[in-house]
Amino acid sequence: MNHHTPALARNVIAAHEAGGIEGAIRTWRESVMKGMVSGMMNALEQKKIEGDMSRRLETGDEEAKKYFKEKEAKAKVEEQYRSMVEDYPESLGHILMLYINTTLNGVPIQAFVDSGAQQSILSEEAAKKCGLIDLVDTRFAGKAVGVGVGKILGRVHLAPLQIGPHFFPCSLSVMEGAGLGDKNMEFLFGLDMLRRHRCRIDLELNALVLSISGVNGESTEHYPAMFLHEFDLDQKKGGTRDFDAKKSNEEIEKLEKMHTEENNIDMDDTRKKE
Repeated sequence: MNHHTPALARNVIAAHEAGGIEGAIRTWRESVMKGMVSGMMNALEQKKIEGDMSRRLETGDEEAKKYFKEKEAKAKVEEQYRSMVEDYPESLGHILMLYINTTLNGVPIQAFVDSGAQQSILSEEAAKKCGLIDLVDTRFAGKAVGVGVGKILGRVHLAPLQIGPHFFPCSLSVMEGAGLGDKNMEFLFGLDMLRRHRCRIDLELNALVLSISGVNGESTEHYPAMFLHEFDLDQKKGGTRDFDAKKSNEEIEKLEKMHTEENNIDMDDTRKKE
């Protein structure tokens, strides 16, 4: 109850402290009855509307035709939804973007792997944090399009990038500001570096597989840099590492309160019409 309906949980706890188990049960029952009455009122109102539309449909009323056409479409959508929930429930889950742990110029930083980005980009703030801002060649200043439109300050031609135990030469464009795109990314590992290091995005293995040439190029080793899980990433990156349960419950409570107020307004309007 505390997880799904925190406001009701608090009311039940308060009632229990004030009047014992009977008080808690009474508070819970009142909440259930209120919900049942609200649901019944909404169902009766909907039945009344549908009966009126059925009568109008017999006279060829265009609004009634539109009403039942929309109802049929909604029913088909609901049928597809139920089939999807039963057969492909993973479609409703959160899709986590592809991040890997890296070390740039000795500083740990999470890289967003994006094969749709033409070039690898570092935010200005991240360049300062990694001690690379003084290496920016401003002759390569310009505009970046694709991770949002932003100003490119220049280019770092050779940044020491470490992934796992291996080092890779990395060229980076530095974008003005604290973040890239939606402002939540610091470092975007783009197609230029993916091609240079002959990388493979392996979703079955859940890793970015990098090719590492042996001595004199005689052999090639493949190193899998594992994609990060939700618990490795902050919420701004789609993860749960800094998740605040108390804050989340407060937000749910606000939504529940708004929903209750809307239902009360609807019920008042219904009574006035009656």
